[in-house]
Amino acid sequence: MAELVDRLEELVRCALAKGADQAEAFGQRFEGREVWLENNRIKTAKSHPGEGIGLRVIKNKRLGFASDNNLDEANFEELCTKALALASANLTDKFQIIPEPRKLSALKGLYDPRLAELPLKEAIAMAKRLLKAAKDYDRRVTVDSGGVFVNTGEKAIFNSNGLAASEQGSSITAMIIGMAREADEVSAFDFQFDGSLRLAGIKIEPLARRFAQNVIRSLGAKPARSFTGTVLFSPHAAAETLLFPVTFAINANNVQKGMSKLAGKTSKRIASTKLTIQDDGLLAGGLSSSAFDREGQPHQTIKIVNKGKLTTYLYNSYTANREGRASTGHAAGDYSSLPGISTTNLILKPGDATKSEMVGSIKEGILLTRFSGNSNPISGDFSGTVKGGFYIKNGKLSHPVTNTMIAGNVFDAIGNISGISKKLTRVYSYLLPYLAVEGISITSG
Repeated sequence: MAELVDRLEELVRCALAKGADQAEAFGQRFEGREVWLENNRIKTAKSHPGEGIGLRVIKNKRLGFASDNNLDEANFEELCTKALALASANLTDKFQIIPEPRKLSALKGLYDPRLAELPLKEAIAMAKRLLKAAKDYDRRVTVDSGGVFVNTGEKAIFNSNGLAASEQGSSITAMIIGMAREADEVSAFDFQFDGSLRLAGIKIEPLARRFAQNVIRSLGAKPARSFTGTVLFSPHAAAETLLFPVTFAINANNVQKGMSKLAGKTSKRIASTKLTIQDDGLLAGGLSSSAFDREGQPHQTIKIVNKGKLTTYLYNSYTANREGRASTGHAAGDYSSLPGISTTNLILKPGDATKSEMVGSIKEGILLTRFSGNSNPISGDFSGTVKGGFYIKNGKLSHPVTNTMIAGNVFDAIGNISGISKKLTRVYSYLLPYLAVEGISITSG
């Protein structure tokens, strides 16, 4: 990694020599192995190494950026010329900034040599296990798509303020998507995901069984009835329906552009007092854990919503500079793009009830396992079809539902949370519970 940092330093020196006031170089080397499933078989398997470098320059408060998918030093002169030409053509912006170095925490466990050395044939064998476990559970199970994906690599950053940082990382993820078929009936689709930074952390057979159980139990679906009541969102459904508008609204760039429903709401209650949302870029074993963000600023653990009150937005250096504050360490992206803003490991604080207890407390409602529809990030309005859902009557799962839709507003919904499960499930880089939400419009027919 020292060699990668040295190369980035050389690129920054090139930019300064050509007239940049400030410069930042971000570089990556990586190798991916991916095995795709499709229609109950292995479709493709490939290994693909890659690398790239991005150069950000500021000259006379004008921003320029250029990138290349090659770390060859012979390309540096052209890269510097391109970035500076774009800066010259850009508008002056007094808030453009290359950040100063800040102290970083040393994180352990981000890199597993076993994943770096994992042969493609072993990834193929894992994908076959995933497929077999799902098909062996019940002959009616059909795997539409899915796969096993291994990524390893290193990243580094160097800027003209003396910031230098580098890190190795690895991950393995698996997913499976499909349905069950019985005669002419097709169940709702189900999607399951698992991931780990270490080879030993991925659980292939349990993932396949969860998927198979869900699609089999959704056979025999029928309409419920139309009413306004309780929806119990599964972790996957919460991610699909509720979280995208919330994460959009806490992005400082969207706030500053007047696109956020939560603008001007810091220190104010925006949700049920039951809801606490934390973002933890330093989480042990977190799929998005790292010592630093896309700008080399330290990741941290912060509460975004604390017992219903909004405590902060998420900032990169540019949006922070606009408000005269420090970045929260949420600059996101890779070598091919300018730093954006994103969450890292987003965690909803668990409650004190089991899923069964939550179902048992609902007089009438819907268990939503997946959502197919639209959730508007600006207004928060959502509407769509219940997939793999169940009608709840008098505290029991009555039957799987079909031809049923839900509608509401995310920012109203998070204020009407009546229950949160104590178990969290990993959905990509989120850790999420079941959420019971009141006052949702349910239409069935």
